[in-house]
Amino acid sequence: MRPFIVVSAAALVLLTACSGGGNGASSGAGGHAAVARAPSKEADGASRAQNVRLAPAQAIIYTADLTMRSGDVTGAAGRAKSAVTAAGGYVGNESATENPGSRPSATITFKIPSARYQGVLDQLASSRIGTRVSLRQQADDATQEVADVDSRVKSAKATLASFRKLLGKASDIDDIVRLEQEIAGRESDLEALQARQRSLAAQTGYATVTLRLEGTTPTRRDHHRSTGFSGGVSSGWHAFTVFVKGLAIVVGWLLPFLGLAALIGLPARWLWRRRRSSRSSAA
Repeated sequence: MRPFIVVSAAALVLLTACSGGGNGASSGAGGHAAVARAPSKEADGASRAQNVRLAPAQAIIYTADLTMRSGDVTGAAGRAKSAVTAAGGYVGNESATENPGSRPSATITFKIPSARYQGVLDQLASSRIGTRVSLRQQADDATQEVADVDSRVKSAKATLASFRKLLGKASDIDDIVRLEQEIAGRESDLEALQARQRSLAAQTGYATVTLRLEGTTPTRRDHHRSTGFSGGVSSGWHAFTVFVKGLAIVVGWLLPFLGLAALIGLPARWLWRRRRSSRSSAA
């Protein structure tokens, strides 16, 4: 039994390597190629199956960066969200700033079904949202990669199922350990492929549009005055600080003159007192 298990496992490994390379080559040439059976009649009336490759469906990853200017950023953002949600899309990320004295702005990342991407983008770039400042679009063809990953996932599942069957037939401890290790590695590879498959499906299924909204006028600064006891304390403290600041300014302005007056006045006062004392002694 053990030689059979070892030989079968080795054959599976070789078969997986060959099938992986073959699938990659075929997927690169044809993408999601579907195989159908088409009858072909010979001269003697007999019919046999013939492989016919169907044209692959394209898998495109759409991305766009759009900048618009509007006098009402909040209203423009609301209209943009309504247009996207009506098309079956959703908001992936959103941030907004509205600081007094500066122009308000907002950045919204939309996820839009790829089939409706161009129509919704036209709505977002229309005068209904604002004035278009800039637009950058990009389309990446991921058809070959999608086909390759799908093929590798299918091959990995088949190989994993075969290893599990071998594990069910194994009786030798060494064979069981080797097969379990091989299965664990194959499961990890399959999970990574499936994660990439889901990521590609999300990228090709939904286009990503980043909308940046810029305001036209700065936000006004609002000055609120409080009333009552707290308002009186606040006003009194404000008046006191203003008085102290004004007094400090006056003292700072007079300080050079006071220094000069002291420099001249002190010697003069000393001389005057000395002369006065001399006159008193003479008398």
